[in-house]
Amino acid sequence: MKKPSSIYPSSLARTPSAFYLLLITLCTLLCFASNSFANKKLDKITLQLKWFHQFQFAGYYAALEKGFYEDEGLDVTIIERDLRHNPIDQVLAGNADFGVSNSEVLLHYLNGKRLVLLASVYQHSPLVFISKTKPLIHTAQELKGKNVLMSSASQDIELKVMLERAGISFSDINLIDRFAVPEDYFDPEIDVIAAYSTNQPYYLTKEDESYSIIYPYTHGIDFYGDTLFTSRAQLDKHPERTNKFLKASLKGWKYALENPEEIIDIIINKFGSLKTKGHLKYEADIIRTLILPDLVRIGHSNPSRWEQIGAEFKKQGLTQSERNLADFFFNPTEGKVLIRQKTAVWATALFAVIVLILLAFILVAGKFKQEINSRREMEEKLKKSEKYYRSLFENTGTATVIITPDYMIKKCNSNFAQLCDLPIEDIEMKQKWTDFIAPDEVDRMTSYAKSRTFTEHSSPKSYDFKFKRADGEIRNVHTHVEVIEGSTDCVASLIDMTEKIKTQELLIQTEKMVSVGGLAAGMAHEINNPLAGILQAVQNIYRRVSPEIPANVKIADKNGCSCDQIKSYLEERGIIRMLDGIHSSGERAANIVRTMLNFTRRNDEGMTACNLNRLFDDIMNIITCDYDLKKKYDFKHTKIIKDYQENLGEISCMRIEIEQVLLNLVKNAAYASNEISGIRTPTITLRTRMDKKFITAEVEDNGPGINPEVKRRVFEPFFTTKSPGVGTGLGLSVSYFIITQNHKGFFEIDTEIGKGTKFTIKIPIV
Repeated sequence: MKKPSSIYPSSLARTPSAFYLLLITLCTLLCFASNSFANKKLDKITLQLKWFHQFQFAGYYAALEKGFYEDEGLDVTIIERDLRHNPIDQVLAGNADFGVSNSEVLLHYLNGKRLVLLASVYQHSPLVFISKTKPLIHTAQELKGKNVLMSSASQDIELKVMLERAGISFSDINLIDRFAVPEDYFDPEIDVIAAYSTNQPYYLTKEDESYSIIYPYTHGIDFYGDTLFTSRAQLDKHPERTNKFLKASLKGWKYALENPEEIIDIIINKFGSLKTKGHLKYEADIIRTLILPDLVRIGHSNPSRWEQIGAEFKKQGLTQSERNLADFFFNPTEGKVLIRQKTAVWATALFAVIVLILLAFILVAGKFKQEINSRREMEEKLKKSEKYYRSLFENTGTATVIITPDYMIKKCNSNFAQLCDLPIEDIEMKQKWTDFIAPDEVDRMTSYAKSRTFTEHSSPKSYDFKFKRADGEIRNVHTHVEVIEGSTDCVASLIDMTEKIKTQELLIQTEKMVSVGGLAAGMAHEINNPLAGILQAVQNIYRRVSPEIPANVKIADKNGCSCDQIKSYLEERGIIRMLDGIHSSGERAANIVRTMLNFTRRNDEGMTACNLNRLFDDIMNIITCDYDLKKKYDFKHTKIIKDYQENLGEISCMRIEIEQVLLNLVKNAAYASNEISGIRTPTITLRTRMDKKFITAEVEDNGPGINPEVKRRVFEPFFTTKSPGVGTGLGLSVSYFIITQNHKGFFEIDTEIGKGTKFTIKIPIV
């Protein structure tokens, strides 16, 4: 009987013992190699902090205490700041392997230092100026002549650039050149201190001290905060170790932000922080708003933003370097393609694995050749796919979308879908990028796309535009666009800036309104003295011609006439009427001055309960009888609609101020509606409404409406569209101040070109 043939090649069938011997040798070598690796010592490195132990460096403490560094084979020592040395100098000198700094690291790089940025941990800088002596100041320009505590040798680069941009040098201020200590926060001789928003405000708030904060970003300076960096020498020598340290550090920051209470206890118990637990909790809350982990990947660096920071350094004369930033950013793949010398054990083990693979390949080559080829093709596709999606997610901010050359949306994430207010399945391969661009922006955006396709550097990569949601709402968006390597598609990351822009505009408008108070007070005091002289002179003229005063009768008789004759002459010549007019006008001007002074020296004693329905009626009675107004606007031909809510509640207000606001609004409505009197009947609608929190008054006209540019400036002091001599430009600005500042209410405007304008005020219910 014939024996079955062996499935092994003949050479192997003849020497099976050699095959088993090879397997035994391989297992032995692998075990030996594993033991050698397990006994390997951790790699010792040092991290230089930029200050003392506090929550500012929580991520590094978490990475150390939770074993993230040890998992990467690292033994990390964290060193506190020595105020005699800059952390950047310590790293360059080799006294530390890694360091924590801020945007100053870019300035040193531009000035020739061999530095590499690993991560931008803080997306915004915590550095601020704190004004703590009255009167408090709110802008950098007001620092001139103030006592300012700030170390000229510190890393406060953002504050120095803000001073330069404001035209303030150290010679313009009384510089107290040193670092602040807690006693300085309450020293009345120090007006302003350079501080961290995560630290000093805690002390002032705790002691109920008044203070204001001057933020660099309100002056156009928005630098990165804390950064993690190393030297080029360190990176070139230990690229793999650098990557491991960065990976563990960012993992530590994620853990610290998710578990702040645990890390606070570690900082106090193991690192001996001098801050209280409450202080560290305050610091943790503020730091989260600077890192923005819910919006931006921790450690994310935007090259365009760093280029803008470098441009600002050049503009302020801090550097003249044109050095390219390519070597400034850390590339995680750098150094990984180098072939590094291994130990003899590992070389032997690798050789054994290769031999085993070759033997296995000989055994299955015929049967699985087709499958191997198929897997190779699959691997190539996976590599391309991996490269594609890595490019997508490495270039995102928040909302992310991939766009084809014909503007079709190929892929998008949930943040983009939320921004559009549409589900993802209704967007991908169904909507075009241009469907979400405001009509007036389409030409600009498509021109960017075309130039980006045919040329390399002809269109901007980062810019702002108006984003149109599915419901038609327009949002202000900042986007960064990159062409995906190896593809004609583009990836765009978008950040919704609408609320930030509204907040900035509100802050600017409020500061403008505050200036009106000072203007009114100055005008009132300047007018009051000559006005008093005029009224007193008129009063004396009345007394000098009165027959009831004996001295007047005596002098009249002496000159051969009587007081009655003199008075009759003055009346017939209209002089008495002129004096009455002077007296009446003077009293009216005096009343205006008193009103302006009351406006600037407002107090709660003047607050009374008022009904807006009755105030509207009183105002209309005054306006329809006002000679000057009647001369300009014929109310007999103006339709007045009173849409009052019955049983309207009362508001607590300064009656004269609210009357002034309503009078201004009605006069403006009359002026506007009169402009279209030749087209349609001028109409003014007075409307009142009440809800649980506010009583609302609306003044609506059917005039020509207000264009967007005028609407943006309508509350600015002295801004007017009326003819010279018709308006001063103060009515709406003063009204805005009265409602928002004096009565803690809201002032809104709605307008449509060709249909009219509606002004709305909302005042809290009593």
